[in-house]
Amino acid sequence: MASVSSTSSLGNTSLRGFGGMASGIDRDAIIEKMTLGTTTKISNRKKEVTKLQWKQEAYRNLSDKIIDISDKYASYTSTSNLKDPFTFAKNIITAMGREEATRFVKATGSSRLIDNISIKEVSQLATSTVLQSQKHINDNGIQTSLNGLTGTITPTSMLNGTKLIFGVQDGDGRWTNTKTFEFKDTYTVEEDGKEVTKKISYVPKMITDSVTGQERLETDEEFAERLTGELNEALKNSDIVIGEDKDSPGSGVKIGEAIKFQYDKANGTIGIVSGGKGLPGNYTINGASTALKALGYEKSGSVSVADLGPVSVDKFADSALRRPETIDYLTNKKLTFDYNGTRKEITLLTKDEADYLKNIEENYKFKKNPDGTNSTVETGYVDADGKLTESGKKKQLEDLATLIQGRLDRAFGENAVEAGVTDKGLSFKTGSSSGESSSVSILSNDTELLQNLGIAYGESNKVNTGGKLNQSALGIDASQYTLADSDELDLVINGERIHGLTKDSTIDDILSKINSTPGAGVKATYVDATGQFMLVASETGAGRNIELDSELANELFGVGTGDKAGQIVQGENAKIKVSYGNGVDVDLERSSNIFNLEGLNVTVSGIFGGDWNEINQADYDSNNKNHKVITNADGSKTYMKWTADSSETVTFSAKADVDGVVEKVKGFFEDFNALVADINGQVRTRPDSSFGPLTDEQKDEMDETSIENWENKAKQGILYGDSIIRDLSGDVEGIFTKLLSNGASYEDLKKIGISYSEDWSDGGTLVFDEAAFRSAMETDPEKVSNIFTGGGEVKKGLISIVDDTFTPYATRYASRNSNGNPGSGSYGRLIEMAGSEKKPTTLFKNEIYKQIEEMNKMIDKLQDQLKVEQDRYISQFTTMETLLNQMNTQSSYLSQLNG
Repeated sequence: MASVSSTSSLGNTSLRGFGGMASGIDRDAIIEKMTLGTTTKISNRKKEVTKLQWKQEAYRNLSDKIIDISDKYASYTSTSNLKDPFTFAKNIITAMGREEATRFVKATGSSRLIDNISIKEVSQLATSTVLQSQKHINDNGIQTSLNGLTGTITPTSMLNGTKLIFGVQDGDGRWTNTKTFEFKDTYTVEEDGKEVTKKISYVPKMITDSVTGQERLETDEEFAERLTGELNEALKNSDIVIGEDKDSPGSGVKIGEAIKFQYDKANGTIGIVSGGKGLPGNYTINGASTALKALGYEKSGSVSVADLGPVSVDKFADSALRRPETIDYLTNKKLTFDYNGTRKEITLLTKDEADYLKNIEENYKFKKNPDGTNSTVETGYVDADGKLTESGKKKQLEDLATLIQGRLDRAFGENAVEAGVTDKGLSFKTGSSSGESSSVSILSNDTELLQNLGIAYGESNKVNTGGKLNQSALGIDASQYTLADSDELDLVINGERIHGLTKDSTIDDILSKINSTPGAGVKATYVDATGQFMLVASETGAGRNIELDSELANELFGVGTGDKAGQIVQGENAKIKVSYGNGVDVDLERSSNIFNLEGLNVTVSGIFGGDWNEINQADYDSNNKNHKVITNADGSKTYMKWTADSSETVTFSAKADVDGVVEKVKGFFEDFNALVADINGQVRTRPDSSFGPLTDEQKDEMDETSIENWENKAKQGILYGDSIIRDLSGDVEGIFTKLLSNGASYEDLKKIGISYSEDWSDGGTLVFDEAAFRSAMETDPEKVSNIFTGGGEVKKGLISIVDDTFTPYATRYASRNSNGNPGSGSYGRLIEMAGSEKKPTTLFKNEIYKQIEEMNKMIDKLQDQLKVEQDRYISQFTTMETLLNQMNTQSSYLSQLNG
C-alpha cells in the first residue's frame, strides 16, 4: 500500500508561535504525534465516507440500468417497446391490386380480417369547406402620392451621419482626449438579457392622424419631439465615457449623463442641455462638429453646453432637413418592380430627362412630346407668367410616366406593366397584355423614396401582405373596426375572437393570428394569383361551416357580389365501398380520408374503382347515391353519375417486421444479461482488504493512472454480502421459472430461441438464439407475441415478469410499490438506499446520504477538536520557547560579566 505522507497536519504553524528556535526541538513533529489519535479518527472517518460514496455509486449503477431497461422495453412510448403485442403483429401492410388504385391507398396497424376485407371503390374524398373571398384587386394599380413635379418633396436628413466631438482644447487650439458621438440610424439596447437593435428616423415619419384616421407625414414639431426622444435613448445606451482616466477605470461621465436633447413644446424650441452630471472638468464641445450645424447652431472653437441654448423648431428643421426640388430629388432614383416573380430595377428619371422636364418655356408652351415632336397649337400648359398651369403640371407628370413606361416595356415586355396618371397622381398597374392573375409590386429598399412616393414596401395592385388594412387594394379604415374599450381589432370567425391585432397590424399579422387561434377552426391564406383570401376549415367533412361574425371579417373575407365575387364550397365526406367477402359490401361515409377499418388505419388520397360521368338533368335522381350534382363557380350545375369498375378493387396483405423486432429483442437480451452480470459480480466478488480509500496525502504521491487503478481495485466487492443485492440476485434467477409458471412451455421458449443458461455461475442469464427467433417471427409471430407480452395460454409475458421483478428495487413510479395505498409508495430498495439521478428528488433523500451527512458532522467535530488540541500544544511550546530564550539571554549576560 502507498506509504503515508509525512506532511505536517499543522500547516504553516510558524505564524502561530515559535517553532523550536531556542530549544532546537521539532515542535510540529511532536505535536503531530501528540494529536495522532484525533487525526487518525478523522482519516478513518473520511475513508468511511469514501466507501459510502462508492457504495452509493454501485447502487445507482444497478438502479439506473434497471430503469433504463424498463424505459426502453416496457414503456408504450418507447420505440423499442416489447410489451405491446402490436410490436410482434403482422403490421407491415401492403395494398394489393392495380397500380391505378393502390397508389391511392396506404394502411398501417393490424387486423384479424386482413385476408377478408377489401376496398372496392372510393367515389368521393373528404374535403374541407373552403371560403374564397371577393377579389381584392385595385383597378388603378399602385397609387403613389406624387401628383406633380413642381415644388419640394419630403425632406432628406442632413443630421444622419454627422458627429458631435467632445474634448479638451489647449492654449494652442489643439484638441486632446476627444470622444465622438455619431448620429447613426440605429442603436442597441438590452431587453430580457438580449441585445436588440432600435432604429432612428432622421426624417419625418408617416403617422396616422388622430382626427382623420388617415396617414400623413409628421409636422416639424412632431418630428422634433419624436427625434428628441429617440436621440436621448441612443445617448443613454451609448458606452461612450467622457473624461475617463485610463489609470482610473470607472472615472469620467457617460455621455447620456453629460448631455441630453430637450424639446420645449410650449416655446417651440429644441436644444442640447446638461444631462445631469454635465461635461467633466474642462471638457467642451468642438465647434467644428458637423452635428452642430445640422442641429441649427452656428458655433466655432470651444463650445460649452451653456453656450448652445435652444433653437427654434423652424430653424432646426431647416438645418436638419434638406427639401430638394421634386424633379431634382427623383433624378437617378430607382424603384425595384416585381412582375409575376420577375424583378427589375427601373430608373425613374435620368439627368437629361430632368433637364427636359424643367424646360417649361421650350417644352410646354406648345404641344411637345418627349420624343421631340411638337405642334403649333397653343396648349394652355403655361400661364402669362411662364408658370405651369394645373393642366401643365398634369402634362409634366404624364411625360414622366411616358418616360418610365419605355423602361418598363423594355424590362417586362410591351404593356405588361403600365405607368400612368390618375386624379391622385402617378400610378403603376398590370397592363393590357397581362391576364387577371398577373400582379405587379414594388419592392424597393430605398425606404426614403417609398415614403416620399407615399407607398409601402411590397405595395401591389393586389394585396400587399406586408402592408396594413388601409392599403389601396383593401381601403379598410382599421380605426372603424376596433373594440369600444381597447385598440384591438374586432375580428371574429366562427364565434372565436382573434386577439392581439390592432389597426397597425399587417395582413401577415392577421393571417398568422387566425392560423394560431385553434378555436377559429380555419386556416387563412392569401392567393396572389387571384387576389383572394382563402379560409379553409381545419377539419374535413360535411357540416363544417365558416361563419364571419364581425364587420371586419366580412370586409376582409366576405364573398361579395358582382364580377369580383368569391364563393363558399361546402366540405364533403369521403365515400368508400368495403367488401367483407362472400358478397357482403358495406358503404362507408367518413368525415376524414384517414379512418379505421377493422384495426387498419387506412388513408385514401384519390378516387378509384369507377368514374364520374356527366348525365342530362332529366336522368338525374337525387335519391340515387351514385348520382350527384356539382354547382360551378358561375352558378350553373353539372349532373354526374358514378359507374363502378370492380377490376380496381384493393386487397391487403400483412407481414411482421421481422428485422425490426429481431433488433429490439436482441438489444433487450444484451441489456438484460449485462445487468445480470453486474449483479452477479457484486454478489460473488469478495473485497480485497489490502486495498482501501486513499488519503489526499497518498494521492499526492501517485499519478492519475495509478490512482484510477488503485480505486478500481478498492471498489471491487463493495456490495459483497449486501442483503438487498442478494435478494435482487435471487429474484433475477427466478425469472425463467416465473415465465414457465405463467403458462409458457419450455418447448415453445426453445422454438422461439429463448433458454436458461446451464452454467450455474451465470445466475439468471437468459440465452438468445437469433436464428431460431427469426424463424419463429416469420412463421408464427403470434406465439412470439404471447411469450413476450402475454396472451393465449401465457398469463403474463416475459417483459412484464422482468419489469415486475425489478420494480421493488428501482422504478420511476413510486405508486407501483404502494400496495394499493396512495401516497405510500417507494421508488425501490436500491433508490431508497442510494438515490438516483433519474429521480432527482431522491438524491438528497436516501439512507446513504443520511449516513454521509452524519459522518461529515462527526468529521467537523473531530477537526474542531484537533484545532483545539493543536492550539493548546502550540501555546505550551511557545511559552517554553519564550522562557528558554529568556534563560539563554540571562546566561549570555552572566557569561559576559564573568569575562
